[in-house]
Amino acid sequence: MNKKIFISVLAVLANIILAIGKIIVGTISKSAAIFADGINSGTDVVSSIISYIGIKTAEKPADKEHPYGHEKAEVIAGFVITIIIFLSALFIIYDAIKSFFIPSVLNLSYLAFGVMGLSALINFIMSQIKIHYGKKYDSVSLISDGIHSRIDLLVSIGIFAGLFLIRFYSGIDSILALFVGLYIMKEAFALGKETTDSLIGSSAGEELEEKIKEIIRKQNIDLIKLKTQKIGRKIFAEISIKLAAKIKVEQATSITKKLERNLINNIDKLEYISIQIESHDVETGYYKP
Repeated sequence: MNKKIFISVLAVLANIILAIGKIIVGTISKSAAIFADGINSGTDVVSSIISYIGIKTAEKPADKEHPYGHEKAEVIAGFVITIIIFLSALFIIYDAIKSFFIPSVLNLSYLAFGVMGLSALINFIMSQIKIHYGKKYDSVSLISDGIHSRIDLLVSIGIFAGLFLIRFYSGIDSILALFVGLYIMKEAFALGKETTDSLIGSSAGEELEEKIKEIIRKQNIDLIKLKTQKIGRKIFAEISIKLAAKIKVEQATSITKKLERNLINNIDKLEYISIQIESHDVETGYYKP
């Protein structure tokens, strides 16, 4: 099984256990903070399933209907996860405000401390795994899901600490739940910007573009224009160059083919190259199989 897919499946199973445990304990103890965290873990289950679907779809090879592949499926999955995070934040904030003004008598036990401690441990492990492999494979949805798990880790630690303070002031439970919701909302906006940029089609970045320019300069070619686009983990480049007018079309084509090879061999993520020779009205394209 693909490692990214295995991690997504593992995340789903872990979050199902956490969600059920925290919702049950939150209901029994009447703790708004634990219940809110249980709902948050429930959204993690949905997020992880969406992440799995996005990764699985992105793995499909290019076909007639999708000549540039299915990479954007993973980016769309990351965007959907962001919306889910935002909606869960709204629900938690609403529930926290309601429980503050209509407080319940809390019934905390060692079980409440145990489930929050276990939640912190599992979220720490899962966030490290997802973010590590998300960066390794340049997976937007896996990184989004990993950041979500990191948020859950901080939330679990905060609630665990808050359980000790509730005996001094019962309102701390609702305040903790409110802070959980506000923090999650902040992270949703940050994630939303990243995924929106990928959906719109942001450039590959200055560092990679400079690398492309350097390879072109080494071949003594005049660069007229360079445009790059990042779709998922793949990079697409459109290059306009100028060659001496006296060079024959066959020579010009040979030069562009050599440039294509140099670019593909030196930049792993570069998947598609289109080269326009403005001086000869010639255009070539290369798509990495």
